[in-house]
Amino acid sequence: MEKGTIVKYDGGFYRITRETKNTVNLGAIFGNHVYHKGIQKSEVTEAHDEWYQRWTQSETYMSM
Repeated sequence: MEKGTIVKYDGGFYRITRETKNTVNLGAIFGNHVYHKGIQKSEVTEAHDEWYQRWTQSETYMSM
C-alpha cells in the first residue's frame, strides 16, 4: 500500500493520504479531507476494484 491507494476500512472506502511504516491516514477519495489518522495497516484492505465497481453504478457517475 502507498499514498493514493483506495482502501476499505470500517465499511467505507478511503484514499491513503499518508503512509508510515505501520500506519496510514485515510481521507476522502475526491477532495482533501482526512477522516482517520494513525490506522494500523493491518486494519485496512486494498479495494480499488470494489470501489470502482460501486462508483460506476452510482447515480452521480451515471449523471456525468
